Amino acid sequence: MRINHPLTGSMVALITPMFEDGSVDFVALESLVEFHIASGTKAIISMGTTGESATLNHTEHVEV
Repeated sequence: MRINHPLTGSMVALITPMFEDGSVDFVALESLVEFHIASGTKAIISMGTTGESATLNHTEHVEV
């Protein structure tokens, strides 16, 4: 298979910031995303293998 648009540039597996009660800190999450966009990050991978995938419910997955 030929790739027409190869992945290049900075890519980050983003953590999901949480409060002590385990709920998602969406304000901090937005700040992280904006930081990476402003810094030129080309791809942001959310809900990956940084631990959140197993701890968040379906609604939180969709919201993130």
